[in-house]
Amino acid sequence: MTRGVRIGGGLGYWGDDTSAPGRLVRDADIDYLVMDFLAEVTMSIMAKQLRRDPNAGYAKDIIPILRDCLADAVERGVRIVCNAGGMNPIGCARAVRRLATELGLGDAVVVAAVTGDDLLPQLAELAGKGVDLANTETGEPYAAVADRLVSANAYVGAESVVEALELGANVIVTGRVADPSLTLGALRFEHGWKADEWDLLAAGIVAGHLIECGAHVTGGNHQAAWQDVPDMGDIGFPVVEVDAGGRIVLGKTPNSGGLVDEQTTIEQLLYEIGDPTAYLTPDVSADWTTMTVREIGKDLVEITGVTGHPRPGTLKISACYDDGYTMSSLMIYSAPDAPGRARKAQEILEFRIDRLGLDIDEMRWDYIGLGAVHERRTPHSYTGEPNEVVLRFAARSASRKDLQRTAVELSTVFHGPPGKTTLSPGRARPSEVLSYWPMLVPRELVPTSVELS
Repeated sequence: MTRGVRIGGGLGYWGDDTSAPGRLVRDADIDYLVMDFLAEVTMSIMAKQLRRDPNAGYAKDIIPILRDCLADAVERGVRIVCNAGGMNPIGCARAVRRLATELGLGDAVVVAAVTGDDLLPQLAELAGKGVDLANTETGEPYAAVADRLVSANAYVGAESVVEALELGANVIVTGRVADPSLTLGALRFEHGWKADEWDLLAAGIVAGHLIECGAHVTGGNHQAAWQDVPDMGDIGFPVVEVDAGGRIVLGKTPNSGGLVDEQTTIEQLLYEIGDPTAYLTPDVSADWTTMTVREIGKDLVEITGVTGHPRPGTLKISACYDDGYTMSSLMIYSAPDAPGRARKAQEILEFRIDRLGLDIDEMRWDYIGLGAVHERRTPHSYTGEPNEVVLRFAARSASRKDLQRTAVELSTVFHGPPGKTTLSPGRARPSEVLSYWPMLVPRELVPTSVELS
C-alpha cells in the first residue's frame, strides 16, 4: 500500500509541551508538523498584548519550539504549519526568520505569513454596507459593542495554507486559520484535492480535528478509562497518516506513553462538534455519522467513510470587546470549624464593601472544598467537617478604581476570624475583561494573502 501523508500534531494549545514537536520531527517519520496555538481566549490575550506592544500579539512559544526542531525539520524535509501568528502573523514570521538566520539555516528556510483574517479595521464599513454583525449566540445588535471592540478575526480555511506551500514555504505561520484547516491545507497540497471534493475535504477536516488538541486524543483526555492510560508523564502526541482516498490512520509518537484506541479516538471526534451531521468549517460541512472507527493494531486506529457537503457561505468571526474589569482573591482557613470562619469572613467583607457604596456589578463567593463546583447544581449536598476550606472572592466592575478599593478591604480580613492565610500573592489586582462576541460575515469579504520572507 502506498504510504500516505504523515502529519504530526505537535501542540494542542498555547502553553502545551514544547518538547513534543521536536520529538515528533525526530522520531515519528512525519512529512508535516502541525501546531495549533489558538482559542477564543488566546486571541483575547494576544489582543491585549498587541495593544501594549506592536511587536507582540503572537505565540512566542514558537521560538523555543523551533529552536529545538527547525534544523532537524529542514534536514528531514518536514514542513511546519501553525497558527502561532495570532494577532500578528507578520511579526511572528519575522521572529522565525531571525531564528533561522541565527541557526545558520539561511535560504533552507522559507517563511510564509498568512494574513487577512483580521477584520477589525473593516467592521464599521461592513456594518455600513448592511452586513449583519449581530451576536450569533444572543442576537444582540453589533451597535452594542461597536465602540468597544479590540479584535475581530475570521476563521479562514485551508486555501491560504495551500497557496503558501505552492510558493515554496516550509514554515507557515498564520492568524486565525481554523484549527483542522491547518492539516487540511497540507493534505490538499500533497494530494491535489480540489476545493469542491467534499468527501475528501471532510476526511482532511476529521484528520485535523483528531490532532488539533495534541495529546488529548492519545489518552490525555480519556474520560472513559483515564486510569488505564500507561505512562501519562511521557505521553506521546498524535500522528495521522492520510492517503489520497481519505483513509485516515491515527497513531502517536513511537516509544511514548499514552494510548490510542477506539475510545480515545471517538472521544476526540465528539469534542466540540455540535451537530454531528453538519460540522461546519470554512472548507466543508463534514458529516460525522457516516464514518467507521476501528483498531487495526497497537495504538493504531483507522477512520474511513467520512462524507462531506458544500461549505457554508459565511465565515465565523471571533471578536472580543472591552467589558470592564475583574479581580479575585483566595483565602484559606485551616482550623477547627474552618467553614464557619470562612462564612464569617464573607459576612464581614460584604458589610465593609457595602458601606463604601462602590460601583460593583457582580460579586461572587465560593467555598472551595465544600462542593463549590457542584453547589449550584445540587445545593447543600456537601456533608462532613473539613478542617480547611478556601474562600474565593471575585468581583466585576466597570470601574478599576472601585475594584482597587475593594482589594483594600480584602486585605483587612486579617482583623476577622483567625486561621487565615492568603493564597494569592500580594494585594488582589484588577485586570481587564475582554468578552467574546461571535459574528458571521460573507466569505467573499475576507480575502487572505501570503507574504514570504
